[in-house]
Amino acid sequence: MSRRTRILTGLVVTAVLCGTYLWFFGVQTFFALEARNIARQIPVVKKEPVELPDLSISRAVEKKLSYFGYEFEVPWDDVDEAKSRIIGGNKAIIAFHSGNVLSVWIGSPHDFVNAVLSSGKIDRDTFRQIYGDEALQSDYSFHRIMLGTTPGQITPFIPKRQAISRSMLLLMKGISAPMGADSGIFLVRTGDFNGFQFGRPQGSSRGFSVQLYSESCSLDFIFGQKVNGSTIISQPDVNLILQTIHKVPSQESSADLSSKNLRD
Repeated sequence: MSRRTRILTGLVVTAVLCGTYLWFFGVQTFFALEARNIARQIPVVKKEPVELPDLSISRAVEKKLSYFGYEFEVPWDDVDEAKSRIIGGNKAIIAFHSGNVLSVWIGSPHDFVNAVLSSGKIDRDTFRQIYGDEALQSDYSFHRIMLGTTPGQITPFIPKRQAISRSMLLLMKGISAPMGADSGIFLVRTGDFNGFQFGRPQGSSRGFSVQLYSESCSLDFIFGQKVNGSTIISQPDVNLILQTIHKVPSQESSADLSSKNLRD
């Protein structure tokens, strides 16, 4: 066999191998490379939910606050009533004289999934086929699937359908990640609620948040901490708020800025 024939044969074999690889693994390879690119631009997509390392609860109970049919305790007694307010009937902004701010939102347990479906880019049946029935049950179920998706799970050798669905989840994870998530995503359980804490109290100067879900509603807590403020929010402080959340009878709850000082 002449040198030219050997070269041509080698080129043909290489072309056949490359074509075969692209036929079977080309789509997956594209999405695997894209997942690495997303991870470089949005590092939070590499995070997975883990258990909270600190489950201790603050003993400095100062006030009970009640909003939207739920009551919880806070370890601070310096609520700034003049700056605190209700917005739109579903959001409370609670300001403190220390400069810290706690925002509380109430919503449906299906707001996120409904927003994805209402975008017009995917219908319910297609959504179910791609992500399964569990993802449609609630925002919490879908978030467990979405937040558990990482770039390392998207490789050239998984089925095409998985590569596409996981890439979509990864992109949604990066776009929807709340502030503070870069410093960690943690599993939270309290009473009737399950959810996630995005960030550590000491891990983000911009603040951090907690998203909770029950069968009847969702509650979002956003903690804004003043840099170099007089009151530093700690994980035990957060745990106190979360572990004391409970539903109150409708006649006892109000949508105004009601608070009960435990010292009275």
